[in-house]
Amino acid sequence: MKVSRIFVALLVMFALFRTSDSARAEINTNFVKEFLNRYRPLKVGLPAAAQSSQDVASLIRTGQLPLGVGDLINLIIQNNLDVGVSRLTPLSSGYLIETMYRPFEPTLHLQATVTRNTSPATSQLIGAQSLSTLGGAYSVGFSQALDTGTTLGVDFVMNRNSSNSAFNTFNPSYTGLLRYSFSQHLLKDYGRANNRRQIRVAQNNQKISETQFERQLIDLVAQAQRAYWDLVFAAEDIKVKQRSMDLAQKTLSDNEIQVRIGTLAPIDVVQAESEVANRRVQYVTSTYTEVQTQDQVKKLITSQGDPGLILAKLIPSQVVPKPQSSDVPPVEQAIKIALENRPEIKQLQLDLQNKKIDLEYTKNQLLPTVDLFAAYNQNGVGGKETIRSGFGPTAPIVAQSDGGIFDAFGQLFGYGYTGYSVGLSVQIPLRNRAAQGENARAMTDERIAEQKITSQAQQIALEVRNALTQVDMNRARIEAATKARELSERRLEAEQKKFDLGASTIRFVLEEQRNVAQAQTDELQAIVNYTKALVDIDRAMGMTLKKNNIEIEKTLISGPTAR
Repeated sequence: MKVSRIFVALLVMFALFRTSDSARAEINTNFVKEFLNRYRPLKVGLPAAAQSSQDVASLIRTGQLPLGVGDLINLIIQNNLDVGVSRLTPLSSGYLIETMYRPFEPTLHLQATVTRNTSPATSQLIGAQSLSTLGGAYSVGFSQALDTGTTLGVDFVMNRNSSNSAFNTFNPSYTGLLRYSFSQHLLKDYGRANNRRQIRVAQNNQKISETQFERQLIDLVAQAQRAYWDLVFAAEDIKVKQRSMDLAQKTLSDNEIQVRIGTLAPIDVVQAESEVANRRVQYVTSTYTEVQTQDQVKKLITSQGDPGLILAKLIPSQVVPKPQSSDVPPVEQAIKIALENRPEIKQLQLDLQNKKIDLEYTKNQLLPTVDLFAAYNQNGVGGKETIRSGFGPTAPIVAQSDGGIFDAFGQLFGYGYTGYSVGLSVQIPLRNRAAQGENARAMTDERIAEQKITSQAQQIALEVRNALTQVDMNRARIEAATKARELSERRLEAEQKKFDLGASTIRFVLEEQRNVAQAQTDELQAIVNYTKALVDIDRAMGMTLKKNNIEIEKTLISGPTAR
């Protein structure tokens, strides 16, 4: 045993000697720096602050901001204030996991105590008329709690004592103790599953916060897509109102010519002028509606306090897509996809896992406390030893030896003075009402979590069916609106011909013009509503992020590129 220890010590010394001075210095420097970093604040990797002004400015062309759906989503993820705030919650939950490892962190403890005391003698056995003592206690210890329910400890203690008592054999004396301790929970608090309960719950809570962020991002992206198509509708509706106003202005000009040549009554000019004024009102109203819609979209893409600071006009670069038979899947497939992808289901499933962990823990807490413990001691003593031929301070001194602390170390690691202890501790609660109540509560919470999943699945299925109904309804509305617009245009053409032949009046022509303009607006609104219904069905199925190539992991860090 001693030969092997000497060999290992020599081998380590040889390796250190062979190591270059620079390498040893680098190792020492890195070790010290790494060790001290444990007691400094952690460098938190927070996402970079939004730079909306620069991002938006890079897209502006001659005072206009061409904007596609992908561009809109990218700007939202990079600059939107709500996204910036929500992105920090999962990060905070991740750091909370680290705090749950506190019970299992190893600890090194050091203690030094020096005591000086003088007291009058109360007995001749004290060995002095006035007892004066000087003592020092020095200890170094290491302790570690493992997630298996095991606790390990190593403690080294060295005591130094000196006094003016003539009865002391060692003066000063050095007493050393090296103690190895071990304890293990056998029933209650046994095993990793129970002792890592808070860590497992915190890990699930981090995933829950990520699903909450995913849900918020889905809602925001869906809101942005609907706002984008509202912006498209507002821009196209202004064109419809402009054409209607131009047509009314042309009719007014034609009527004025006919009045001057005497083929039309002056009252017809008044009707045409009134119609031009009404259509100008509609045009102005549509213009301001577009301004409001632009501000709503600008709010989504900027981190500035006032969205109006973006002076560029947003120009939608995508047209409303035409309905396709492959736009939506069958209802059964849509519901299946929704149940697999909706973050609400993921969140409730993670919450159910937490409830199962809690139930497992409370079941373990019903058991009695049974602990196995053991310890092994190594002892040593040293110092200046005085040997007398008899008892008492007046007995003649036979021999003296000048020892010291190294004598204590020699005995301590010479394994000549050792001891051990083994024991078993049992604590049996005579009434276990509190633990039973906790277990019953956990069992009830698990049942509630299961019922929430079933209820949420039912709600999701209903949302999917409603969204599919809206898609079908808006597809039918497009067909009806297109037919109504075509018929309105034919009626206007026929009424214009009758007016040219003198078989109709200007009032009917103007009325048919209004009908055509309204039919065009209705058709445009039906197409936009259909597109927005597709947005809603993607949201109902939980496919909004996937269809826009958005990855939650990347978005939590900086933000993806949507296409």
